[in-house]
Amino acid sequence: MDWKKTAEQIVAHVGGKENILGATYCTTRLRLALADESLANDAAVSEVPGVISVVHASGQYQIIIGNRVPKVYEALQEMGVLENKGQPVQEEEEKKKKPIPARMMDALLGSMTPVIPAIIGCAMMKVLLVLLPMLGILAEESSTYQVLNVIGDGSFHFLPILVAASAARYFNTNIYLSITIAGILVHPTLQAMFTAGDPISLFGVPVTAANYPYSILPAIIMAWVLSKVEKLVDRITPAITKTFLNPMLIVLICAPIALWAVGPAGAIAGEAISGGLEWIQTNLGWLAVGIIGGIYPVLVLFGMHHVLTPIAIAAISGPAGFDGLVMVAQLGANLAQGGASMAVALRSKNKNMRQTAAAAGFSALVAGITEPAMYGVTLRLKRPFIAVLIASFASGCFAGLMQLKSFSAACPGLVTTIQYVEAGRPSSILYIGLTCLIAVVVSFVLTFILGFRDPQGSGEAATTTTKNTAPKGTQVQAPQRLVVNSPMTGKLMPLSQVSDETFASGVLGTGAAIIPTDGRVYAPFDGVVETLMDSSHAVGLRSNDGLEVLVHVGRDTVALNGKYFTPHVKVGDVVRKGQLLLTCDLNGLRAEGYDVTTPVIVTNSEEYLEVVPTKEINIEHGARLLTVL
Repeated sequence: MDWKKTAEQIVAHVGGKENILGATYCTTRLRLALADESLANDAAVSEVPGVISVVHASGQYQIIIGNRVPKVYEALQEMGVLENKGQPVQEEEEKKKKPIPARMMDALLGSMTPVIPAIIGCAMMKVLLVLLPMLGILAEESSTYQVLNVIGDGSFHFLPILVAASAARYFNTNIYLSITIAGILVHPTLQAMFTAGDPISLFGVPVTAANYPYSILPAIIMAWVLSKVEKLVDRITPAITKTFLNPMLIVLICAPIALWAVGPAGAIAGEAISGGLEWIQTNLGWLAVGIIGGIYPVLVLFGMHHVLTPIAIAAISGPAGFDGLVMVAQLGANLAQGGASMAVALRSKNKNMRQTAAAAGFSALVAGITEPAMYGVTLRLKRPFIAVLIASFASGCFAGLMQLKSFSAACPGLVTTIQYVEAGRPSSILYIGLTCLIAVVVSFVLTFILGFRDPQGSGEAATTTTKNTAPKGTQVQAPQRLVVNSPMTGKLMPLSQVSDETFASGVLGTGAAIIPTDGRVYAPFDGVVETLMDSSHAVGLRSNDGLEVLVHVGRDTVALNGKYFTPHVKVGDVVRKGQLLLTCDLNGLRAEGYDVTTPVIVTNSEEYLEVVPTKEINIEHGARLLTVL
């Protein structure tokens, strides 16, 4: 694979180098900050060799590539696309538009993600310290063991400082001042004063004792406070004094806030989260692990799975020293993606799909990296994803029933299963193996039972793999290409970018969206009107070929009860391609604050192999919008 060429094509299809404000990457995703996301062509990017899929999340343009994403990132660096050092203005404004809970979640994820490698490194050292005494290689009483234990505790004990650094970067504030404030909270003298139990006050105001080492929330909150205080101080200080006066005032303001309010509140909140999880486990027992496992792939789909990481880390770094919920549930969920993908690799008749599924399955099984498997295989083929959900739930229930524990936050896969080995409990090794076996076997077998539709590719005729296979010798026909013409004139945008999550998630079907410049809606094919809302804002049609299409004008326009809409057909009418269906007053809709973006979706898309939108940006009504295979 020529990764330089891949990078060049990506840059070309996202609006050029000048449209890229910055680039970062994680395990499987290239994350771009774009000045104008409307310039990016999702369909074209998705077809670039090496690209699996495109996702819009957290104010970023995320391109799923897989394990070779560092190669693409290096190529981008050579092209002058530099690492994003701060939050672009556009992204800052987008963050402000989000609800407060969503912004809090983004801050938590943005602060925690960069420190995970340090946590994993030390956590795996702790896992090693479990195994070495068990194997008789190292005695717990030895000085070597004690030093290695200190090494393993390094990132956990100073976790607030690590988080303070990443949080400062997220909030675009001074990283060293942020570390300083966190360092005050974990200072040995302060902790010794707390341990002594004597009353402590600052300027006569009591300071609440709290266990700040291993904590997360106080550092994140204080980084946000620091970003506000820094701007305030900068406005009120004379230019000639800023060099020495600004840092002093910032520390003098932030330190008391941390000690009086934020620190204790954050510590209490962290303990409340841990207590909440403990309550869930206490009341639901092993079923809680099964439930988390069953929904985990869905959380990954919406990018919400990272919310659980701080919870697991807090449990592992806490007094218990282990996590019996999140990481345990994730083990089965990750391996289930691998099992289902391997079943697809074995069963598929499509050369490209076999190769993709095999590589993605190996990645999920061995390293626990599931994005290539999910986006490239199981979710794409739909039915294998159902198999994954069932297998994840089943393996989670078993792991919970056997009281499996994780002593590290490393990404769960076969190579990291040692993190589940419990000292003094040899049977835990057996339970680990059975958990993995259940996840892989159940997902593998169910994928065969449920079946899937093979995509067309590489000149091969598409086949349909289902539980009811054709008799031997039956010729398999290539799929018929059906066309949905554009019902409106306007600018095309990916369905995933519409503001209504119901349409963007694809739960109602796949398709595209149009930002209309003309309020007339035309029939996209020959067929019949099956549904027409009383408010006339949406019309459903069935083509003579069996395609079911919904045209939904605007978001929440149902609330207008037909205002600004005029229907020209009724339910049951036979219509011809290009026939006027309804008209709407776009200016009136916009004047009342309504988003006029119009999703056009194939509601029975699960019956077809693929729905491919046109690559055109501007489209006229009657032009080809969707190709259905």
